[in-house]
Amino acid sequence: MRVAAAFLADAANVREGTLGVLSGFINTINRAEYPAKLGASLVVVVEYDEDEARRGNAERSFRARCEPAVGGGEIFAVDGTFSLGGSSDSFGYIPMIFDLQEAQVPMAGTYRIIFEGTGLERVDVRFYANSTSMPDIEAASAPGANE
Repeated sequence: MRVAAAFLADAANVREGTLGVLSGFINTINRAEYPAKLGASLVVVVEYDEDEARRGNAERSFRARCEPAVGGGEIFAVDGTFSLGGSSDSFGYIPMIFDLQEAQVPMAGTYRIIFEGTGLERVDVRFYANSTSMPDIEAASAPGANE
């Protein structure tokens, strides 16, 4: 079992096992002020084979957590379970979508969303949060501003 794809998208849906994605593979967000909403969905596709379907419980757990790429603690997380296909002789893909539209990013910087699950290798989805506003130069250079 492996993560076949993991990325941020503007939006996504799953209908009858088919994954639909709008503007996938986001790697940068631009916001005027922070903290700010992430405004994206995490898309993860898990691939499994017959051997994995026969091994253990069909229910598997996962955790996706966001943290700064260098230092710092967890910012937000999603926990849950997913289920392998119905037959022990099956193989396939399990598309999952996590709505992170309202999740808060505290400041500009580099972040990663770490996705881990039972029987899966860890996958990092990295993104950059940029500021679109410039600091107020006049206020910073005013007399007494650096005291």
